[in-house]
Amino acid sequence: MNRLGFIVLSILSQNGATNKLSSMSVQEISDTEEFGYKPNTIFKKIKEFEDAGYIGRGLKEGRADTFFITDTGREFLEGAKHETK
Repeated sequence: MNRLGFIVLSILSQNGATNKLSSMSVQEISDTEEFGYKPNTIFKKIKEFEDAGYIGRGLKEGRADTFFITDTGREFLEGAKHETK
């Protein structure tokens, strides 16, 4: 897990993006905080985490894909928080 991965999972969790209906687009994630990553970089990390099962794909918002943190992703995030202490 790198810093960007931790930030993305944290943003999804903190904003209640926990299912297909409450999911967030890459642009919404990017707009949440000024953390210096381009949307394309964020999307690549999301895709990596989607393949790992930490992030799921939500309902479309217009043409944009949306994403949410899965139960596995929440467990992974909690484990990562405890590793840093």
